[in-house]
Amino acid sequence: MKLNTKTITGALLGVLLLSGTGCTKNFEEINTDPTLVTADIIKPSMLFTSVLKNSVFDSYNTSIISEYSGYYSNQGSGVIFQNANWTSPFNTYYRSYIINSAEIVRLTADKPKLVNEHAMGRIWKALLFAQLTDLYGDIPYFESAKNVVDVINQPKYDAQKDIYTDLLKELKEAAAQLSTDPALASFGDADILMGGDVDRWKRFANSLRLRLALRVSYADPALAKQHVADVVNQPLIDANSFNVFLTTIDGANTNNRNPLYDDPLNSYPLWTSFTVAENLKKLSDPRLTIFSLPALDGTSGYRGRPISLGTNEITYQEENTARLQNSFRSAEHPIIVMNAAEVSFLRAEAALTGLSTENAQELYTTGISQSLTQYAVPDAAKNTFLASAAAILAGTNEAKLEQIIVQKFLAIMYESNEAYAEFRRTGYPRIWTGSSKGSTNGEIPRRLTYPLDEYAKNEINVKAAAAKLAKGDTYMSRIWWDAKAGLPFFHAKQGIFPPE
Repeated sequence: MKLNTKTITGALLGVLLLSGTGCTKNFEEINTDPTLVTADIIKPSMLFTSVLKNSVFDSYNTSIISEYSGYYSNQGSGVIFQNANWTSPFNTYYRSYIINSAEIVRLTADKPKLVNEHAMGRIWKALLFAQLTDLYGDIPYFESAKNVVDVINQPKYDAQKDIYTDLLKELKEAAAQLSTDPALASFGDADILMGGDVDRWKRFANSLRLRLALRVSYADPALAKQHVADVVNQPLIDANSFNVFLTTIDGANTNNRNPLYDDPLNSYPLWTSFTVAENLKKLSDPRLTIFSLPALDGTSGYRGRPISLGTNEITYQEENTARLQNSFRSAEHPIIVMNAAEVSFLRAEAALTGLSTENAQELYTTGISQSLTQYAVPDAAKNTFLASAAAILAGTNEAKLEQIIVQKFLAIMYESNEAYAEFRRTGYPRIWTGSSKGSTNGEIPRRLTYPLDEYAKNEINVKAAAAKLAKGDTYMSRIWWDAKAGLPFFHAKQGIFPPE
């Protein structure tokens, strides 16, 4: 869906509630700042627009997480595996996105006519918490983002297993709450993702629950199977017409344009990553020219740039390195939140690993076809690719899983948070890293470290959370769902330069 500029302009970024008592007549009226935003006047729709817009835009960027995911490489990042203070996204999520999503849920609770708005708020809040816990592990959950009168200034950190169990419950309940009764209120145009469409929100909730169920499959197979079995036959994002995306606006207001268009890096090309280029070329994938522009020198072709290059490895220059296709950084661009291809690949993995009784090969082929269609690959090229070996699952179950995850990685292009999580969960795609080793001996971090701000303001609880991590509050401690044996899987040419 496309942004509504009028709605964005009026969107509020926070809520301040006021409470007070006194014996003086009209005390509350006299002593209330008329500029304060209070619960009786705030519109949930304003908060919803703001949270959707800002959190979706935030997901589409050139951060180091985009490098960890395998989508991006920036020569200006420095040593990307060096210890850092990860204040963001931690503070940004809690202080902007999660607190306002929680307020939407509170403002619409116990109001029968607002049941759909309530359910949509729960769904988006679940997505945000999932993204945050995926990055850090244990985080404040049950005691966080409360009403100002019930606020807990130093919330305890909850176990990721408990958080995921509750998120899966939240998504199940929220999907069940959604109703097509025309008498119920709708966010309408304030819902800049799906226009308040109940069916699409139900499909999104179910599909997101499927994503989270697969996320925990190595840590808690029983929990994963329970939710996969329950949701796989529910309405899902099973066609591109149900894809969840937000199309940015080409206009004078820079806040509504594609973040990659406004990025300061727009003065020079964004390179195609080595991981993306390698997999597309290896598979003779027709999306290669849709995702990338060839190097300017006329001979290097689609040469992708690896991450974490050492000073002696920086031979990737503007003239000999492939660039991200212009469409991904045009002012008007659809930022994908979740698409049909991902859902098909989730179902394919569930079938392959025995979490469902569906047909893994059929769903794998469907996922590829949906992605090729989404990116407008011509029919002839699409049919050729679907008839090739790349579209046939082959070998051991682990080899088949690698095929599924690599295709999902390509299908969710630039959904960096999701790709980074899936790399850590499954080991795929295999990402070559250079000789700039940083604090991890050259390995991609398994998590982000808690921000120093937490140690200053919530010391007891953050230290308790850090103490539960096998390697302490470091990049290389594995979070709860990161439980697959044998990880990481190294690239076949790791240690060899150049990797092409």
